[in-house]
Amino acid sequence: MEPPLKTDRPSGWDNPELTAHFERLWSNTVATFARKRESHRLCRIDEVMYEITIGWSGGPPTAQSIIPLLMYFRAHSSFRAACALGMGGATVEGFAVLRQGVEFAGYAALVHDDPALANVWWDRDQTAADEKKVRRAFTHGAFRAAIKKADAGLSAAYESLYDRLIQFGAHPNEKSISGNLKLEHSASQMQLQQVYLHGDGHQLDHWILTANQVGILILKIFEKIHVKRFSNLGVGPKIDRLADGL
Repeated sequence: MEPPLKTDRPSGWDNPELTAHFERLWSNTVATFARKRESHRLCRIDEVMYEITIGWSGGPPTAQSIIPLLMYFRAHSSFRAACALGMGGATVEGFAVLRQGVEFAGYAALVHDDPALANVWWDRDQTAADEKKVRRAFTHGAFRAAIKKADAGLSAAYESLYDRLIQFGAHPNEKSISGNLKLEHSASQMQLQQVYLHGDGHQLDHWILTANQVGILILKIFEKIHVKRFSNLGVGPKIDRLADGL
């Protein structure tokens, strides 16, 4: 497939700092693919996620069935968006979007476990009372408990990865700042520099590892939800092979 990004740019593209940032992000993404073998696993995980989406009708569109179906597509889209950021060196922002993908999976697991919550979720914006119902029902603890009913080990992985995502970027915690900080000092002054886009180094390696683990986590959660779809496609062994070494 011919890449959609041409070498020519529209008039004025070179002027804004934002578009220059886009160019650096894209350049870093290409470099990451070229130099980081583990980034290829991200691509293979995405291929399995994409394979599952192709021609998937999901059956009769009921309130209970449509939420776990739509949540899968949003989790896949979040994974792709996170890869675009993280492979480009925007690791803090990439962690935040990885969390979004994990939460889509968590929501799906909860509704699958308790279908009555489907209408609660759909009616969120009807009244203030409806919004409170959603806030009380759709919690991190509830997601974890729903996943645990299907697989205790998977629930533990969910908890561990979720906490890591929060620590390194999904919330403005210490590690999201200190892990992207450079100190330059001389006899007369000290400069604190925040890194927007990481190149080669520990931060990028850590992000790639975490993203691979999150991708597998998302697939394994949805494997417990959409059992028939995953079984018919025979993707279980592919997921297990992709998880090897993580």
